[in-house]
Amino acid sequence: MKEVGMLNELWSKSIIKELIHHGVRTFCIAPGSRSTPLTLAAANHPLAETMIHYDERGLAFHALGYAKGSKRPVALIVTSGSAVGNLLPAIMEAYHDHIPLVLLTADRPPELRDTGANQATDQTKIFQNFVHWDCDFPCPDPKISRAFIGTTVAQGISHALSEPKGPVHFNCMFRKPLHEIGKTLPPSLHSSNDSVHSAKTRVFIGKPRIDEKTFEPIAQELAKYEKGIILVSGTEQLQDCEKIYALSHLLQWPIFPDILSPIRNHGWSSGRVAYYDLIIQAIGTHEAFAPDALLQVGDRFVSSKLMDWIAIQKPKAYCHVASHIQRKDPTHSVTHRVATDPEDFIHKLVNCLSQHPQSKWVETWRELDHLSKKVIASYFKEHSSLSEPFLFHTLMTQGSPSTLFFFSNSMCIRNGDAFFSPEESIGTIYGNRGLSGIDGTIATIAGLAKGSGKPVIACIGDLAFLHDINSLPLLKNLPVKLIVINNNGGDLFFFLPIRERKDVFKTYFVAPHNFSFENVGSVFGMDYENPQTIEDLQEALSSSKSKIIEVKTQPNENQKIHQAILSHIKEILSPITITKLSS
Repeated sequence: MKEVGMLNELWSKSIIKELIHHGVRTFCIAPGSRSTPLTLAAANHPLAETMIHYDERGLAFHALGYAKGSKRPVALIVTSGSAVGNLLPAIMEAYHDHIPLVLLTADRPPELRDTGANQATDQTKIFQNFVHWDCDFPCPDPKISRAFIGTTVAQGISHALSEPKGPVHFNCMFRKPLHEIGKTLPPSLHSSNDSVHSAKTRVFIGKPRIDEKTFEPIAQELAKYEKGIILVSGTEQLQDCEKIYALSHLLQWPIFPDILSPIRNHGWSSGRVAYYDLIIQAIGTHEAFAPDALLQVGDRFVSSKLMDWIAIQKPKAYCHVASHIQRKDPTHSVTHRVATDPEDFIHKLVNCLSQHPQSKWVETWRELDHLSKKVIASYFKEHSSLSEPFLFHTLMTQGSPSTLFFFSNSMCIRNGDAFFSPEESIGTIYGNRGLSGIDGTIATIAGLAKGSGKPVIACIGDLAFLHDINSLPLLKNLPVKLIVINNNGGDLFFFLPIRERKDVFKTYFVAPHNFSFENVGSVFGMDYENPQTIEDLQEALSSSKSKIIEVKTQPNENQKIHQAILSHIKEILSPITITKLSS
């Protein structure tokens, strides 16, 4: 029996050692018994950074945020049973958002499975639809070479880091005693012969490159069209925005940047049309604005109006470029799906295309964007009370290249998409758009701040705040200003047709909670402010202190402001631009 505990620790030590060898440095741990060997191994490794959280669901979202901020895989260690099930929401998000997480879940040994043993359930392949690879690690056994551990960890990491990146699952069985009782492992068993027993496989992940024979017909097809648009999503980590601008100039095509794309936070450029969501709502399906070609870099867009517009326009050529081969085509319009390194593809296009003549097409889209910008600025100059759209319009001037932004789902990300278009370069804009849920938002923000080492300005809705309020301790000592927009329920539903069903709408969809959060800060040791004006908000953001900033707004105010601004844009755009483009 004594040997069992020693072997559990040795195996776990090898697992952690191999993960660190492959670049995993951060281990997010929830306290539990069956996971004791893994926890001990992580706690005692000098290169392992560990963090503890009592809620596995929040822990997983924290790991998700940390992986986003650090650009490195992050491991989670949890015990067996429902603890494993609590990881599922964040794993689903990581799978759809291509975030590499390494799940180390402890499990009962084979003789306790399917017997009614306490805290034992079927954990094998529990995440099978949302991980790129999984392994049911056997109980530590002296007859199994420890080289098996090294090659198995390498196999898992290779799946986590290959495109598309994503989570992998090691389900680790342990028998009792779980560890050496009353002492640590003898020094002779710690490290002297590790290199002999550990495979230390090295994993090299390359980027896919498209060959010239395949590339040239695609480039020729795109070059045929004058009326094209470049769509830039936030799912690809583009390092060189200048190449996108150069391509826009060569083709004379405008750029539509998603709120999470690097083009949006890069600042103003002559090809950027930041207010495309409002513009396409204003111009509708007029044939003068129908694009013949689309080049989409990355996977998805926050704007559902854009996807609806594309589905109606039916472009002749629609080229989707991403680092993977998965179908990301909800409108079923893509004609060319290109799995390659997007930056390499853009670089090749810039080098092979000739300069198109100056185009009325791109000039008109620039004018549409300029006029929309003026309408929005004019509206908020006249309507200067603290509203949610005005808040996002104001936030554009509050960032710097060293400050990150995070917009939670529902109304926050939509207001950001419509009204947040910085003229100067700021830090990266983040969100959880893999599945667009409101769960785990605070934990994700904390992970983002810790993983990046940068200050974060985060906007979160009241329901998302309530959903993850127990993750507030994770924000302790982190440079986060958490703006909580409290409109007393689900304000997004006022934009949906269900608002006409007055008999059920308020109770079952808006779901007003009637809470305010002034006492939450004191419970969790955070400063709290409740600004009443835009000037108060700016002052709260200018402080160096981390804090909860609760902004209280009126239900249904969002929908009314969006409609008012859209009406003004329609009045100005339609007679001017349609005539100009059609002439």
